[in-house]
Amino acid sequence: MTKRTALAGGSLTAALVLSSCALGEPDGDGDAGTLSTYQCEPQYLTPGNSAEVCGAGVLETLFTGLTEIDYETNEAIPAVAESWESEDNVTWTFELGEDWTFHNGEELTSQHFVDTFNWTVDPDNAQNNAEYYEFFLGYDEVADEEAEELEGVRALDDHTLEIELAEPFGQLPNMLSLVGFSPLPEAAFEDMEAFEQAPIGNGRYQMDGEWVHDQEILTERYEDYPGDNPGEAERIEHMIYNDVATAYQEVQAGNLDLLYNAPPENISMLEDDFGDRQESFETGTLTFLGIPTYQEEFEDPQIRQALSMAVDREEIIDGLFEGTLTPAGSFLPPVLPEGREDACEFCEYDPDAAAELYEQAGGPDELTVYFNSGAGHDEWVEAVTNQWDQNLGIEEVNFESMEFAQYLDLLDEEDIEGPYRLGWTLSYPSAQESLEPMYSSTASRNNTGWSSEEFDELIAQANAADAEDSEEAYQEAEEVLLEELPVIPLWFESQNVVWSENIDGVEITPRGLPQLERIEVLD
Repeated sequence: MTKRTALAGGSLTAALVLSSCALGEPDGDGDAGTLSTYQCEPQYLTPGNSAEVCGAGVLETLFTGLTEIDYETNEAIPAVAESWESEDNVTWTFELGEDWTFHNGEELTSQHFVDTFNWTVDPDNAQNNAEYYEFFLGYDEVADEEAEELEGVRALDDHTLEIELAEPFGQLPNMLSLVGFSPLPEAAFEDMEAFEQAPIGNGRYQMDGEWVHDQEILTERYEDYPGDNPGEAERIEHMIYNDVATAYQEVQAGNLDLLYNAPPENISMLEDDFGDRQESFETGTLTFLGIPTYQEEFEDPQIRQALSMAVDREEIIDGLFEGTLTPAGSFLPPVLPEGREDACEFCEYDPDAAAELYEQAGGPDELTVYFNSGAGHDEWVEAVTNQWDQNLGIEEVNFESMEFAQYLDLLDEEDIEGPYRLGWTLSYPSAQESLEPMYSSTASRNNTGWSSEEFDELIAQANAADAEDSEEAYQEAEEVLLEELPVIPLWFESQNVVWSENIDGVEITPRGLPQLERIEVLD
């Protein structure tokens, strides 16, 4: 079973997922004015098609799904669904609240979820989030155009939804927090193109006018929102910038309230520029160098282990990133309960052991290293290769740099001849999301050619367990990766956030975005 997830292809500040933070409870009595926030131009504003941070930043305020995430515990909590249960982690029953409506007044029922899920997976609609439904019974038949609807999604009555899976999956409530599982009103199916310009959701905020491309997306609080934690600000204005440096200056000038990804070149100035109105949030985004194990010279895991031990992560982080990144000692990020800081034996810098192991395993004397262009990776990639040259005696290193779309095509075609840069983000806070989509044998984003029957079996066992009982099982699966190293973990990213004197209560979630509805606008 495969599943799409997000790859971080841009700069370090454009990472899609950030750390879990303890979030204070809003008072729910927000009556202050307008919150203005930095916004990048979305690719889409249809929930089923939005697979990047720019769209999610808006959609997560406009829509509410069956579940949400408590970021203090990384556990699913009720949203539209007041409760859910499953005896086998295969068949799940969700009881929906009865007071939910869309912003046009249309009553929200379980049939809306059935219709939305079936529309999203329909191949004719080509939705980016369709692959997230692969756990659902009947997905393969719909994807192969052998069936028109998902067999495993049923409205038992107006407020009872049943979801049957193809195999046990205890992480389902967490996964359903994704904006790609948000319900759509009947109006959406009448004209989806028009709907995208002014989405009608069921969330805390509703559109105020249409999406003005490359300029702004204006929203106002939906006063009939029946869920917990209604929005604090009366209005949220998503101001679209194509340059974060300009947005940084606008926050400094008091013309913009929030920038949640300050430029790397400003890191050393944050405290001087903003005092206590800035903070660096630890993230779950892993930057790594993938190894094409389908190439003969990289088949031996000892070669991959040696390459990893020859990298002084802390030196690069201190020298190039002002010490703002966290050296990776695992695949599971520290922001997850399963995360362990020093689980990776071969991530420790040991140049002597690396040289001995590399020579013993017959590592190649020449390397070609790949990375996507225009995203600020040139300097640190060169720093890594300089360390390989110094510590392993690699005689020649060549670089291949290209636009990200072309880069991904090359990875998909398995036409890579050496180490390649990628980033990995969590679409929802789960160890399963950190491991399975990238490293299982059939994963659509497993670009290394590596496969392990043991790893696949351990992931299946962990998936079948209840979420609260799966921690050790996912760590056992991670142990296989830590020994084999199909990719070399480098560091977990941090995101630097700045804000104006007009707001308070800024926190960043594992989705890589601030919880805008919780931010207080000061009098």
